[in-house]
Amino acid sequence: MRLRLRAVEEDREGPRAQYACPVSVTPTAPHRAARLPYRVVAVATVLTHFGFVVLAVFGGYLAWWQPWVVWLHLPALAWAVAGQVRDLECPLTVLEDWARLRGGWPALTRTGFIDHYLTGVVFPASWKPAMPWMLLALVIPSWVGLALR
Repeated sequence: MRLRLRAVEEDREGPRAQYACPVSVTPTAPHRAARLPYRVVAVATVLTHFGFVVLAVFGGYLAWWQPWVVWLHLPALAWAVAGQVRDLECPLTVLEDWARLRGGWPALTRTGFIDHYLTGVVFPASWKPAMPWMLLALVIPSWVGLALR
């Protein structure tokens, strides 16, 4: 850590007379601790967002095992479909951007969570136009299986 030192008053004597107590530390040190809660919120939001995506896509299959999950899956799926049909801003993305910026991290890409964390990592970027249909192909059999149970 780099410290700035000030000159000692003339009346001080001794071997340490050329140095004084630090006036301040570099600006990053005190702000690092202040940014930590925002970074925790950002990471917690990312984990929540991943959980939401998993619930929206695989919640129907999870409902085969625990039927009450269908009541969580329905609104998650409705929001996911609405987000694909209309250009809706996800509140989790807004919260993550807010926390990332205050935590000293860059904001997500303009297109949001999916493009930032999943496109090019979980599936190739060239698949992006087809992904809603591929995910729908995963969700529909889960609902058929749930109806047949």
